[in-house]
Amino acid sequence: QQLDNIQLSRIAGSIEDLTHVVQELSENVTAGIGKLSDVTAGIGKLSDVTAGIGKLSDVAAGIGKLSDVAAGIGKLTDVAAGIGKLSDVTAGIGKLSEDFTAGIGKLSENVTSGIGKMFNLLAIDHLYCENGWVKLRSSCYFLGKDKSNWEQSREKCLALDSDFVTITRDEEYNFLRDLAKGHNTYVGLNDLQEEGTYRWVADGTIHQIVESWWGEGEPNNQGSREHCVHFFHYKGDRLNDHICTNKFRYICEKPAQLD
Repeated sequence: QQLDNIQLSRIAGSIEDLTHVVQELSENVTAGIGKLSDVTAGIGKLSDVTAGIGKLSDVAAGIGKLSDVAAGIGKLTDVAAGIGKLSDVTAGIGKLSEDFTAGIGKLSENVTSGIGKMFNLLAIDHLYCENGWVKLRSSCYFLGKDKSNWEQSREKCLALDSDFVTITRDEEYNFLRDLAKGHNTYVGLNDLQEEGTYRWVADGTIHQIVESWWGEGEPNNQGSREHCVHFFHYKGDRLNDHICTNKFRYICEKPAQLD
């Protein structure tokens, strides 16, 4: 009987120990399950990380596309540079066209002028002047030896179906200077319209002063009343401005005629 009690007591102790073990195991299982929940939550967060990484991949792809855009912009820059160069080409073509047009115009003028000069040279031998007139190239000149003031002298030229002489080149100047030699002789030049601006009355053109044509120190408008021009024999038969009311010889001019 005593032995049975001892065995029962040992069995009860074992059961109690087993109960403690089961209880401890239960607690450990529960704690483990809690940690498994944490692991599961961690795995869920890893899923979020994975999703984030996926989005990062999208961002990377977007950055790649931005690189393509940047490359495209670079190409657009090249296109813009090309367009700029095309503009330079266009400007060059425009300049070439202008120069070509100007060159053609100049060539046309030169050809026309050359033909005109050739015709004049061929025709000069067939031109003539009336008696009392002298010829130089295509013009006839009349030396009026009767003396009159500048205005009266012009009226006499107009009455002869001509006008006061206009001098345009050295050859003509020297020819007329010889014609007037030794006598004060009016020509068709004055500054009555504007002081200091000499005009040829036959066509109104302004005379650009040629110093070699004028006497020394002339024109000088001495006494502020010299406005009409003549060959002045006291100054080597060169041009001089003088008072318009003085009476001198005069020279008229008109075109030569074909025979």
